[in-house]
Amino acid sequence: MNPDTDRFWRLISLCHTVMSEMKNNKLEYMAQSPDEAALVGAARNFGYVFKSRTPDSIMIEVMGVEETYELKCILDFNNYRKRMSVLVKKDGKVTLYCKGADTMIFERISKSSAAELEAITQSHLDKFANDGLRTLCLAYKEVDVDYFEDWSRRYEQASILMKDRQETLNNLIAANIKIWVLTGDKQETAINIGYSCRLLTVDLKEVFVVDGKTLEDVRKQLEAIIVQLNEPSTSNARDGRVTSVHFQEPDKNSDLLVKKTTYGSCSTMLDGGDLQGYGLVINGQSLTFALEPQLSKLLFTVGCACRAVICCRVTPLQKALVVELVKNNRDAVTLAIGDGANDVSMIKTAHIGVGVSGQEGMQAVLASDFSIAQFRYLEKLLLVHGRWSYLRMAKFLQYFFYKNFAFTTVYDPLFIAFYNLFFTSLPVLGVGIFDQDVDEKYSLK
Repeated sequence: MNPDTDRFWRLISLCHTVMSEMKNNKLEYMAQSPDEAALVGAARNFGYVFKSRTPDSIMIEVMGVEETYELKCILDFNNYRKRMSVLVKKDGKVTLYCKGADTMIFERISKSSAAELEAITQSHLDKFANDGLRTLCLAYKEVDVDYFEDWSRRYEQASILMKDRQETLNNLIAANIKIWVLTGDKQETAINIGYSCRLLTVDLKEVFVVDGKTLEDVRKQLEAIIVQLNEPSTSNARDGRVTSVHFQEPDKNSDLLVKKTTYGSCSTMLDGGDLQGYGLVINGQSLTFALEPQLSKLLFTVGCACRAVICCRVTPLQKALVVELVKNNRDAVTLAIGDGANDVSMIKTAHIGVGVSGQEGMQAVLASDFSIAQFRYLEKLLLVHGRWSYLRMAKFLQYFFYKNFAFTTVYDPLFIAFYNLFFTSLPVLGVGIFDQDVDEKYSLK
């Protein structure tokens, strides 16, 4: 086979965010867009089959031979970059695969070695465009390992920086708001972000990692966490260590069997202050099984028992399902905040959707109930404007019942009209618009 053809289909089968699932002994793909599903499906038809992925690896089958690549980094598509890239490692070599708009790819290819190829490709693009077809350009590069390690370190540091994020999260947590993080980042990055913004702290007794690869593995890990949470001895350790939980068969007379009858409510765990010193990290593959009907309430119970929950490598659909899980199992108001197209389904599912405008496009903003320019403004939206709005609406509705009296007229209708206007309508509107029980400074405390 022509080496360029091999690289072409290999890139198609590796450079994507598609999730695979076996249904009725048939491999099915779940993609963020129909385009990605079509491309991966085409590669499968030509013998380059995407088999499965984990947070750290991706497996393909090339002409019947399975190949596993170490997944180093995914740079998602957005309206600013207009391309998607993945960095994979195999046999000690790091390769960058990229697909995107022709203008963005042409700007970055080597001019010295690809002048003729660029001219041929441009003629093909013009022909496809004249036929009314959509076009996509592909490129790859072998990356020096030392250069990649240096870039990866700087990229990870930059990806976890956000102005006033730590302070905002701390104030929201102090206001008794439970925070779950749903991200597409890999597990290590998600945990580092959790520690950098103080969602995960060293004073946590333990941070559980659920990474089972089958439904039964996930069940055992979640049940093992329940057993560990019920053990009084766990209160002795407070080192915030990250632990991968391994299941040990519980005693049939243990408290776990009692807990199984009350998965629908986690109030018992939430009321116990000692149980709030735990964190939970679960990856997208394990979350797929944990969201199944037979495990969803168990996941919800464990999540409620932990002070911090981080779901990494999750798809847009999984984000929405996690929000729906909380909505359906707890009498609470849910708020989802996101900045990209991947967050739209989650924002629409929550009671309140907040979109952050920025370089990720306007999809999240257009689907949201409220729009903010930066994440740090969420604190003021909830603790200041949210408080004022709630109190204003409560007082407005209380007085609303007394407006527009309509009984047999004893007085002249003009007097009644003046009474309704000046003594009932206008004062109520004034309270509803301008009332502040305390000023902005004290609302933030």
